[in-house]
Amino acid sequence: MINKQNLLEKAITLSKIYGNKLEIVVYTQGVGISARLRLEKLGFVTRAKDFADDLYKDLINRRLNDESFEWKNDNRAGLIWLDDLYEITGDKKNIEPIIDQANMFIDTDNSILDENIQVEDQFFVSAILGRAFKYTNDNKYLDFMISHLLSSPLQRKNGIYVHSKIAPFAWGRGNGFACYGAIEAIKYIPQNHYLREEVIAKHHKHLRALIPLQSSNGGWRQVLDVENSYEELTATCMIGYSLANNIKLGLLTKEYIDILYKAWDFVDGKIENTGIVHDSCTGTGSMTTLDDYLIRKRENGFDNRGGSLAAWFLVSLYEILS
Repeated sequence: MINKQNLLEKAITLSKIYGNKLEIVVYTQGVGISARLRLEKLGFVTRAKDFADDLYKDLINRRLNDESFEWKNDNRAGLIWLDDLYEITGDKKNIEPIIDQANMFIDTDNSILDENIQVEDQFFVSAILGRAFKYTNDNKYLDFMISHLLSSPLQRKNGIYVHSKIAPFAWGRGNGFACYGAIEAIKYIPQNHYLREEVIAKHHKHLRALIPLQSSNGGWRQVLDVENSYEELTATCMIGYSLANNIKLGLLTKEYIDILYKAWDFVDGKIENTGIVHDSCTGTGSMTTLDDYLIRKRENGFDNRGGSLAAWFLVSLYEILS
């Protein structure tokens, strides 16, 4: 069983630390702000709305003009917290930067997608285009997002994803990105859409392949199918987030909760009460060899990526337990 009070206290701690800055507009910080706002939506006093309001004003008045011309897709996904802010304020202006970035994704004459087809883009596309569709009801965003997911050549026949066309390795966080991309899309695909079940089936094939690879400690590994690869925090949080949201949406039954209990046990052991996290793989582009992934640095300390992704998982887990 999960100690809900411990879970909540760690979620709040992480959101205060990792949802308290946007030094760079990037998903590794935007997810932390999103987690903090989600806690506020659940009724906890986090002062997230006032903080995010100030961030939004700074974006509009300065940062979009000064910085966005240099953005990559991980930076664009750093805007996802604007959706959470809108759900608190009801001010549709909060969403306009997301729609502007969505329009860049669908401009096929000037593609911003990596030509090597990185699995990370599955999350970055769904995070922005799903929300753009949510607020515009314009099928051009929905069509692009669904096509991007279903046309991916990165899923092996056994269901597991490789990192990219040039890195055919079962990187743990890469599979986390595929989970994020799928569940963030499914949230916004209309119930009656003719491709919704196909997206869900592809995602559930992936989850069925991942579940046997969960370690006895509850974590997923840096390289999923290498037994001596270390158990890694961010992959576990991302897969756990996806499972929790599948249960929340009614797509998986609560029999999967035992898998989440194990994942929580692992993640709980990697988060100190101070917000320090352990065994979070550092930033990783497509690598040349399997050994490059196996020896990739683990972050131990205050780490935006590990802390923010853990906060998102913990808030989602708390939601379904409540």
